[in-house]
Amino acid sequence: MRHRGAACAVPIIAALVVPLSSPARDVAPVITIADGGGTIYAAAGGGYRPAAGVRLHTCDIVRTGQQGLVQVEYPDGSKIALGPDSRMVFDVPRGGEPAVGPHFLISGWVKVAVPKREKAPPYRIDTPLFDLITDAGVAALRVGGDEGEFFVEQGAAVALVPAPGRVAVGTGRSFLRKGGDRGTVSAGVRHPFVEAMPRAFRDTLPALLGQLKAADVQPRPSPDYRPGDADEWLKSEPELRSCLSDVTVRSAQLALERVGIEVGPIDGILGPLTAAALREFQQRNSLPRSGKLDAQTLKALDLAR
Repeated sequence: MRHRGAACAVPIIAALVVPLSSPARDVAPVITIADGGGTIYAAAGGGYRPAAGVRLHTCDIVRTGQQGLVQVEYPDGSKIALGPDSRMVFDVPRGGEPAVGPHFLISGWVKVAVPKREKAPPYRIDTPLFDLITDAGVAALRVGGDEGEFFVEQGAAVALVPAPGRVAVGTGRSFLRKGGDRGTVSAGVRHPFVEAMPRAFRDTLPALLGQLKAADVQPRPSPDYRPGDADEWLKSEPELRSCLSDVTVRSAQLALERVGIEVGPIDGILGPLTAAALREFQQRNSLPRSGKLDAQTLKALDLAR
């Protein structure tokens, strides 16, 4: 069954797309707006309140409150906003084509705005029902239960689904997928989508990264943090299991740190910072620069056992 969107002449999302040239590869996002409560489930352990200036790391989970809004920004001008009652895992380790992220929206609302850039990887947001990729544009998406949907306000996006694979979605068009169907593309935006959209998504959220002087703000503990929640969410999706802490990776991070190589948070996750640290260690020790914990590297780190 095809789902036709109601025609909508008035833009529902506003964002200024400015040509830029600086790449966004391997740059940690920084929270610039945090309203209405929520919790950061840190991959390195602990739960904290979202706050402006807090830098997010590989596999950190952000959960917004019932009235919450969290915006993160990148140096290239890109912005990702989470609406109320949303859960997103940032920078999930995975192979494949280069991309900023991928971030994984478990449930809730996200608005992504990516400016035009030169020779820069696309932004990617995965969900349980489809994955969204955009080189430049503005889109709002929601996921809940067995239904997911996004609307492209500016630019263009691609939806990745099991079949037919890549689905192009242009400006002013929507993509809707329910359950196990293939998903449909329609002109305009459906009325239920507009009605349910967070009010903040209808306006242009300000870019505030340039006003933040602190390089890395330390957040306060969150009273709503429950350690078991993160493991439950990460185990619910096969793609997220790479974010589960591994004792061998954690030991390798500590060993790398002891020899003076920066690895980022000691979180037991083989993310991009740890992989880069391993490549540096491997180069120092005349080993293949794989960025992986192979047998030779484990032996050189004295972790063979």
